[in-house]
Amino acid sequence: MKKRKRYFQTEISRLFHKKELYFSVMGIVLILFLSANDGMGNMGGSVLSSVLLSSYDAGFLVAFSLASIPYAAAFTDDLEYNYAKYLVVRGSLGKYVFSKMLVIFISSMLAMGIGITCFSMLCSLGLPWVDEGMAEYISMFGGYRSFLDHGQYLLWFWFYGMQWGIFAGILSMAAAFFSLFWPNKLLVFSVPVLLYQILIEFGADSFRKIAALDPRVVFDARHNIWNSDWKMLAWAFLLGAAAWLLLGFAGMLQSKRRI
Repeated sequence: MKKRKRYFQTEISRLFHKKELYFSVMGIVLILFLSANDGMGNMGGSVLSSVLLSSYDAGFLVAFSLASIPYAAAFTDDLEYNYAKYLVVRGSLGKYVFSKMLVIFISSMLAMGIGITCFSMLCSLGLPWVDEGMAEYISMFGGYRSFLDHGQYLLWFWFYGMQWGIFAGILSMAAAFFSLFWPNKLLVFSVPVLLYQILIEFGADSFRKIAALDPRVVFDARHNIWNSDWKMLAWAFLLGAAAWLLLGFAGMLQSKRRI
């Protein structure tokens, strides 16, 4: 346990010193601005409308790739510079892989959450926080409605972004796993978009029958099928934890062949 904690602490400390994290956040903010723009320089009628519009646009897919930039290529870097062998010798392969996967998940979740929150703050400089139509929609069907009702707008956008960030973390862990087969970084960073498209296109019929497994429902807080904020968030995290365990074990098996 101590060795796993040491791995995790080392990786987390490295994360906040990596310029890629801040580049990722800035890239997500830029993509959201481009997605919310109607092509004539006009944004939505409020910050809430602009955020929902931007995260519904096809350009939002690029944000998942941007969220993977801070750490999804970590295995590739470690193997390229023989750093992985050094870390495994100091501890164990399992602790190394699972700790790395956890930091990959957290880094992507934070990048998406911070990016969406920063975008909302910038939008608030020229737009009202909410408009009546969108606020009413969220109050009826969405999550975290109490934050909007009490004027805690930044908290709403933070939780909205973090919930999408859980999905970004899952896709980034998948990209990291694929990097153990194909170390090309450009391919690694494209995996989140490709995997999202595969999930949506090939799983569409199943997802329509089981809303609790539809990424567009589970990780999008404009939908609240549980009618409970904490159940909604807990379910999203539970899927993230399941992905961490699955991809961690799979990554450990493949790492044995590479290290």
